[in-house]
Amino acid sequence: MSHSHKDIHPILQRYIPVADMIVATFGKFCEVTIHDLRNYQSSLVYLNGNVTGRKPGAPITDVMLKELYKHGDSIKDMPGFTTRSKDGKILKASISFIRNEKEKVIGCIGINFDITSILTATQVLHDLSMTSDIEGIEATPEMYAKDIGEVFQHIIRSTLDEMGIPIDKMKREDKVSFVKQLDEKGVFLINGAIDQISETLKVTKQTIYNYLDEIR
Repeated sequence: MSHSHKDIHPILQRYIPVADMIVATFGKFCEVTIHDLRNYQSSLVYLNGNVTGRKPGAPITDVMLKELYKHGDSIKDMPGFTTRSKDGKILKASISFIRNEKEKVIGCIGINFDITSILTATQVLHDLSMTSDIEGIEATPEMYAKDIGEVFQHIIRSTLDEMGIPIDKMKREDKVSFVKQLDEKGVFLINGAIDQISETLKVTKQTIYNYLDEIR
């Protein structure tokens, strides 16, 4: 795959051959991504393979955002968790964070391996050998968005679902609680979040700042 790598951070550039090697080894069910976490809006700087349908320029995922907000530079790698893509594929995913010489997190390399057909084959083999059914998969849904707006909408929608109160029925304390949940998911790390959330809640930006002061 030919990309112009010169604008990719030199530390992250070192991982490109690793990414290519992993995909060459595991084939078309595998996708490897390199994210530059100095820019959440379009953090995906390199990608080989096509499992989640993203292109370079795609934003950070909601799972990474939440973990980075919780742990910052002390974030731990996330090897081998199960997640689902938008089109329902079951993926085995791993994320390893990349630090600079000052131990600050500047990026990450991620592997997404589509295990859907492996699970189907496993089920068939199970059925053939008449053993008990395959255990249900507990998937951490991760949002693989094309742009940052999709990430916002996804987090807002899922948070509203969790709360179970429509926006027009929310009292002040509901709105504060909604903002608190969004804050815990790292939403306010993204530029433009205050605008988005104030529009969603139909309150002024200052009101959102007041809620955040109250919460924090």
